[in-house]
Amino acid sequence: MEEKMLLSTADILRRSAERFPEKTALVDGERRIAYRELETMAEGLAASLQALGYRKGDRVAIYMKNSLELVTAFYALQKLGVIVAWVNPNYRVAEARFILSNSQAKGVFLFREWEGYDYLSALLEMRSELPSLERIFVAGGGQGKGVSLFDDLLKGGQGKRPTTPAIDPEHDLSMLIYTSGTTGRPKGAMITQMQAVGAARQYSLGTNAGPEDVFIGFLPMSHSYGCGSILIQPLLLGSTLVVMDKFDLKRCFDLIARERVTLQLGAPAHYILELNHPERANFDLSCLRAGLIAGQIAPEGLIGRVQKEMGVYLTSFWGASEVGPGVGVMCPYPSPLEIREEYIGLPVSGTKVRVVDPATRKELPDGQIGELTLSGWHVMKGYWNNPEETARQVVDGWLFMGDLVSREKDGYIRIYGRTKDLINRGGFKVYAYELETLIAEHPKVQEICVVATPNPVLGESICACVVPAKGEAPTLAEIRGFLGDKIASYKLPDELCSMENFPRLSGGMKINKFGQGGVREMALRNESRERHRTR
Repeated sequence: MEEKMLLSTADILRRSAERFPEKTALVDGERRIAYRELETMAEGLAASLQALGYRKGDRVAIYMKNSLELVTAFYALQKLGVIVAWVNPNYRVAEARFILSNSQAKGVFLFREWEGYDYLSALLEMRSELPSLERIFVAGGGQGKGVSLFDDLLKGGQGKRPTTPAIDPEHDLSMLIYTSGTTGRPKGAMITQMQAVGAARQYSLGTNAGPEDVFIGFLPMSHSYGCGSILIQPLLLGSTLVVMDKFDLKRCFDLIARERVTLQLGAPAHYILELNHPERANFDLSCLRAGLIAGQIAPEGLIGRVQKEMGVYLTSFWGASEVGPGVGVMCPYPSPLEIREEYIGLPVSGTKVRVVDPATRKELPDGQIGELTLSGWHVMKGYWNNPEETARQVVDGWLFMGDLVSREKDGYIRIYGRTKDLINRGGFKVYAYELETLIAEHPKVQEICVVATPNPVLGESICACVVPAKGEAPTLAEIRGFLGDKIASYKLPDELCSMENFPRLSGGMKINKFGQGGVREMALRNESRERHRTR
């Protein structure tokens, strides 16, 4: 590992404050905070937390919307060597309670209220079930047993510096990033400080990001993608971050134009919505030069369309909570459009990749589709308090993630979806992504998601779930006719289910295909879904 990657997460803000003291680090609404001021705020908050007894190795949860408060809390905790347990602000009682209990968090940062939800009341009601939870740190006012106000902690720490412990970035944990948990209980991926800093540096290599760039941050910072690329990357580089608490199209356009944003990191849905918005031309978005796209596989042609219509260099990548935080395979900047449209990229520096048979786990030759496995500096140290699941996911140093890929020319990786996306129709293997790519080109389809449904004869049927474009839903016959002779007949969809929108996971990016309330469950509940009749 290069020496420059052995920074601690606390070093990031301190170093940028020394290099760019008066430069704007963060814009949050009307608040504009320079690097020196942000560092002073984080130090003061850390001093107040230390006075309350928080020490290296303790766990404290952050359960907040994207905000100045979240950024300050994160870097204050990192200065003390306290491990952050991330709780997505979209989570409610059951999800939050599990993470707080599993991590044995001694404290939790939150806003009293956001989006109509009373976080403080919810936490106070569940406290009796959380014996480790000593304090609730609240932004926005409130009171109760063990409640401390965020602003009071900042004021109490003014002019103070904490006694910082010795940090070993290579071994000391920075955070626990919890998986979405759609097929079971969430698992907390243990990410070291070195891994967090190293991942942020790798993100920057995908867009050639530097101190002169201005980032827009609507990805949730509690999510691996948002944490590495938005919370850590800009401050590591000495860039400026414009914070959004949630994605709102017109507000996003306005901020890009007003703040002269140069980099946007998002999911396919974000770019699709931007491209199709009728008022996009009313905003000067010429400052936007590059971006990343992840969360799900980019539909065919989307990257090229963004480049042609918005003038934005866009590249997709592969990542997961377990690779820290969030990036494993990336196209290096600059890469030709045809490479970025076809592949998710090359393994990041210091990473080894194998493609294996999902059943036998034997390595497959280049060109064959199998499960992606990787090893390297950024693979998590395991799941917090879950050795059984750790042993299933990490075998002999290789991380098994359930993604179907092939290694092609010059080592580039092409992705086909999750192993769960593989449909077994009468013994024939059908890759959902192949169908999704083709069906997405139909003029009546805005979004497409292909899932398997039970078939008493064939085992599984192919169900195409579509969000219609402009409200005009295609028929199953139209979809099958559109596919025509493009694919083998056994790959033609057996069923069609129209939906107003697709449910998404808590981060708001990935389509919830298989979890509770997901696309597959919705399709199965929809008895009126259209079925192909065979003669």
